[in-house]
Amino acid sequence: MHINHLSYTFPKAHQPFFDQVSFDLVSPGINFLIGHNGAGKTTLADILTGLRSASGTDKLPTDAIYLNQSLPMLSSIRVRDVAQLVLGIETGQTHLSLADLTRRVDVATSAYLTPIWDQHYRELSGGQRKLVQLLLFLQVDRSLVVLDEPTAAVDRENVKLLFSVMAAHPQRTYLMITHDVRDIRAFTDYQVLWLRDRQITGMTPTEFLENSTNADFLTAFQEI
Repeated sequence: MHINHLSYTFPKAHQPFFDQVSFDLVSPGINFLIGHNGAGKTTLADILTGLRSASGTDKLPTDAIYLNQSLPMLSSIRVRDVAQLVLGIETGQTHLSLADLTRRVDVATSAYLTPIWDQHYRELSGGQRKLVQLLLFLQVDRSLVVLDEPTAAVDRENVKLLFSVMAAHPQRTYLMITHDVRDIRAFTDYQVLWLRDRQITGMTPTEFLENSTNADFLTAFQEI
């Protein structure tokens, strides 16, 4: 997936924030987007998913989904209500039973959601709430999936679960914003996009490992 000469100017700004930026997304495949806070990662994610209009995006798919860090949910709702909200709207199904869920989602997602199906959101940890939403939205079939720091506040065992669900849908193009180098190290086949000075440098796994001793490069991560 090639993005050619992408340009974007914030409303009321006099100079473009992104000016003729070109890069490739491995498609299908895993792409990581890294950079310092304020580098423009979220702005770029907004552009790639159609939330901001920019030039040079005509080749992007129109069926993208943007999984932000979390969606607010009332503490009184149950996990099953969240599943109904996400999958029911997508499929037009007015009632979603646990049996329906099992038929519609991958095995790992079904195994995680089944034991907490009737639990209220207030009974879940912050990491569990986030994972419930991520797993459900990953069942929605889209060719481009952008995830904004999906592993923040999620324990590493459940991060493995999240990544296994992503791997269960290899036909998609993933772009993951991360500040945790462990996310990248969890994969063997990927591309790293380093956003710096409003330009993007693409790196293969070998190039990423070679840069791992670069102090400036490492500051793009929040070591945990």
